[in-house]
Amino acid sequence: MGKVLELFSSSHEISRFQPGQLINADRIWLHLLLIVSIPFLHHIFFVNRYPGGPPFLKGSLPFLGVALQFLKSPENFLRTCQKEYGDIFTLYMGGKRMHVICDPISGIPTVYRNPKTFTFSVLANQFDIALFGVDEKQAKDDVFYKAQLDLIHPYLFASDAVAVLIKNFNNNLQSILPREIKTLDPEGKLATEGVVVDLDRWLKKLLFECSGRSFFGPTWPSDDEFFNDFYAWDQDVYSILKNYPSFMTRKAVQARERYYQKLEDMFLGPDFAPAQVILERVKVTPPASD
Repeated sequence: MGKVLELFSSSHEISRFQPGQLINADRIWLHLLLIVSIPFLHHIFFVNRYPGGPPFLKGSLPFLGVALQFLKSPENFLRTCQKEYGDIFTLYMGGKRMHVICDPISGIPTVYRNPKTFTFSVLANQFDIALFGVDEKQAKDDVFYKAQLDLIHPYLFASDAVAVLIKNFNNNLQSILPREIKTLDPEGKLATEGVVVDLDRWLKKLLFECSGRSFFGPTWPSDDEFFNDFYAWDQDVYSILKNYPSFMTRKAVQARERYYQKLEDMFLGPDFAPAQVILERVKVTPPASD
């Protein structure tokens, strides 16, 4: 009697199995397959080289692209790409396109001739807002950004403009260099005891003033405090761009604001006589802040 009941119970369990359960399981697997395939289909059909853009290496994996090959040996991977695709190519990694320029002499003119392919708007916004403290509305104004970009070629890259800037720089260097050389040996110990010189800082100060006067004219401040504020700000560029906590970047930001204040005083001075590129830059009106 017990065996009969056991057999009846087993047959009853089998009878409760419905064919629809198998169909539902198949649908689940089909849905999973569709979900998994969507990133690959997007990668194959929509992640492609821009028209007129450089060679594009996107790899076979969605989102990751060629990241694994790059991380395995960055230098070897980039050298292999350069050998095969030339001095300019684009890598797709982490969902982003990374333009690689191996030869700046030939690459930079190509970049500036193709602003639609080599867009700097995202990077420029990050620099303007985080590093330079520009108002977000002004930084993201496309018309204002384009107006600034359009000034680069005629006033910085044109041969006549470059010649004027080089001439101004050399003239300023001839007057500033002798003065700065004397600061290397203020106590006359160079010939006897020798002196310790922070050559990196000294050269930066020399180039800072020569460049500043070449662009902004003879009223460019030459005092140590002005350069020291710029130097303190410049030393913390990485921390500011990485959005470190404010207590870690406060001194650099304060130095930046003091530097800006002196620039403003220079701009408002009666003898302000900058290079043409600065005069044209001032004519471009930024959008009004809210």
